[in-house]
Amino acid sequence: MAIQGPVVKRRKIGRELQTLRETSGLTIEEAGAKIGRSDSTISRIENGKRNVQLIELKGLLEAYDAPAETREVLLNMLSGAPEEAWWTVFDLPPNLDTYVGLEGEAATLRAFGLGSVHSLLRTEDYARAVLRGDSPSAPAGEIETLLKFHMQRQQVLTRDSGPLDLIVVLDEACLWRQVGGLDCQREQLKHLIQQAEEVPNIVVQVLPYTKGAHSALTGAFTILDFPDPTEPAVVYVDSPGGNLYLQKAKDARRFDQSHSRLRGLALDEHESVRFMKTVLKEMQ
Repeated sequence: MAIQGPVVKRRKIGRELQTLRETSGLTIEEAGAKIGRSDSTISRIENGKRNVQLIELKGLLEAYDAPAETREVLLNMLSGAPEEAWWTVFDLPPNLDTYVGLEGEAATLRAFGLGSVHSLLRTEDYARAVLRGDSPSAPAGEIETLLKFHMQRQQVLTRDSGPLDLIVVLDEACLWRQVGGLDCQREQLKHLIQQAEEVPNIVVQVLPYTKGAHSALTGAFTILDFPDPTEPAVVYVDSPGGNLYLQKAKDARRFDQSHSRLRGLALDEHESVRFMKTVLKEMQ
């Protein structure tokens, strides 16, 4: 089982503070005024996008007239200082920092890949080619640093605290697009086949072109589910216009249903391995 880390704790504290504020009848603006903070700061705290400082937490608990038991729980949760996250040395942008934190604390990751193989299943050469394609003018050192980060992320699949369960549906295009060239794509296919056949916590299903239109033609997405059933799932949508995090229950249900439909349309695990082997053979 994944260990509850700083990102999930931050979200829990934020949700509890939002509930306390709404119960007290205060608006976000009024809550901010109580502790000398802007409404945007209160909103970011409640949405788990910003850590709450101890002085802020104490002030909000006082403003909301929170019960003593609730105060104790939240203060203890905040005071439990976790170890510094491994990825902090990479100086990641805030959105990516949040994502990798959530990924590391998730129990299950469900994803749909439309144009490329999911990042947790990439070979080093394939991942390097994707990074270079995304940032063609970036210095080589920057690409190699990001590559090291992305390869280290894959350790969630083999972690001692309980490996992440990975369930990925790949559009057929992911198999044929020669990312990094023909040799690179062949090695990536071999790696995919090996992971699908030998790693029990990894499920790979292929969605062939012949299945026609489906609910995710507009893009790839990821759903993160957590060990604590009370912790809401997070949906991550990556697009050229920016990364989108969806935390509302209705959004999670919509993408959950979409992923289920995609799995139903896709080949099953064994058929998918056979399909990938056929594609690999045609690439020889």
